[in-house]
Formats: sequence, structure tokens, C-alpha cells
Amino acid sequence: AVEEWKLKKETGELDKELEEEERKEREEEEKRRKEIQEKKREEDDPEDGTSDQHTIAPLEVPSQKDVEIELLRKKKMELLVKYASEDLQRTSITAKTLMGRNLIINLE
Repeated sequence: AVEEWKLKKETGELDKELEEEERKEREEEEKRRKEIQEKKREEDDPEDGTSDQHTIAPLEVPSQKDVEIELLRKKKMELLVKYASEDLQRTSITAKTLMGRNLIINLE
């Protein structure tokens, strides 16, 4: 076996065999890579119309009136903070809390 290997090495057949094996390995690797890419492509864009993408649940959109009420409330709070004293602000917050309306205001 050793003599046969030496003979192949001297004649260059060993190099040819190694090159052929390397070429086959590269071809197999390229084939595997293409198969993986094809699988990914099929997962991303399936032909049957199904998709792995997540669906987005519909959100409740506030009505125009709800938006106006909220804007008015925020504007009132800005004016209260700007012009009212801290005692009046605390009293207002206490009154609204007692009435069941929870408001969060940062008093500085």
C-alpha cells in the first residue's frame, strides 16, 4: 500500500485524486447550500398562500369625540398647572379622585 502510494505520488495521480475529491466536496457543498436557500425561499414565500408572517390584531381607534374630550382635558390640565396654585391643584385632584376620576399630575 505504501509503495502504491509512493508510485501515485511520483506519477502525479495522487494529486489528481485529491483534486477530484476536493472538486466533488465543493460541488456537494454548493448543492447543499442551494437546497438550503431553496428551502428558505419556500418558507418565506409559500405557493399555497399560507405564510409564517404574524397577523396584526386590529386596534380600537378612538372616535373624533373621544379625541376632542382628551385634548380638552389635557389643555385644562396644562392651564391648571400653569395658573393655579399648588393648594388649588391638590384640592382639584382630591375632588376629582373622590368623584372617581383618577388623574396623574406631576407637582413640582
